[in-house]
Amino acid sequence: MCAIQRLRLVLTLLLSVLLGGWGRASELVEEPSANKNWPQQVLVTVGDVRTRIDGPKLWTLSGIEFQGTVMATEDSAYGSVLTIRNVGLLGTAHFLDVPGKPGQVEKEQVNHLQIVVDGKPVAPFKPMMTLAGQSFRLERTSRIREMELETTISIQGGVLSETALFRATGPIDLRVAYPWMYALAPEAKAYVFGDQDGIRKRGTFLAEGKTATQVVSDMNWVAVFDPVSGKGSVCCLLEHPPKVETSFLLVDAPGIYRKVAAYSLVDTVVPEGFRGTYRSAVGFFNAGEGDWEERAVRRAAEIRASLEVR
Repeated sequence: MCAIQRLRLVLTLLLSVLLGGWGRASELVEEPSANKNWPQQVLVTVGDVRTRIDGPKLWTLSGIEFQGTVMATEDSAYGSVLTIRNVGLLGTAHFLDVPGKPGQVEKEQVNHLQIVVDGKPVAPFKPMMTLAGQSFRLERTSRIREMELETTISIQGGVLSETALFRATGPIDLRVAYPWMYALAPEAKAYVFGDQDGIRKRGTFLAEGKTATQVVSDMNWVAVFDPVSGKGSVCCLLEHPPKVETSFLLVDAPGIYRKVAAYSLVDTVVPEGFRGTYRSAVGFFNAGEGDWEERAVRRAAEIRASLEVR
């Protein structure tokens, strides 16, 4: 880990403490896999999109690149995270110290992992893997206390999509659930939120200062843009459980990330038998300062159409 990465990690850990709502959880788990047969790192390239799957982060994403430009930082956590009342954050790379047991941590338990490239399962696994193809899919099942999860990450046609099925085997008292999250690169300067009818909210990111957060409801996509690189990201909320309010959470941490997350099951005791699916997708685009919003609207429509969401 280079000096810059170490500095970013320290800043991220400090941010985790300062945000309060993000709990005591670390954003990085430097632990070996409990299953020695599973890979510790998988580099994946599908067309213009490149990502990394990390075993220490429980086989979730570590950053996203588009045409060689970092669009989402590797120095953060992705996937599903639950904030359990009077407990803290658990999921992906978030873990908790076990009271009275120094050095022991509680974390999400991953029990199944499969990787598929161009329709063919990858086997056998190796500790370090580099994969490329026209399509990629990772299938993963896990448990966070009483919540079982089935997660699928897919990359095809320039779009990275995720599906997370939540299934409660017993009641679980949540402050909030983050079914998916993307730590978009801090170079982004502006953002827009929209729905199927176009842009509904505009804003600019902080250049410096303290972290700011906002919850944005009644939207189904958000786009961010960096005028220096001329590249932008569009994140779409494709599906959430019926009758479960789900919003966007935008965390603006200058110099660290512009994190976009799903914000759901707020102050809810999720009952045994609950079953709900969350779907998201991220795509990218090239544009200039004068036309990036128009391009973002088109890209959001393209992503939704490609995944058959109306």
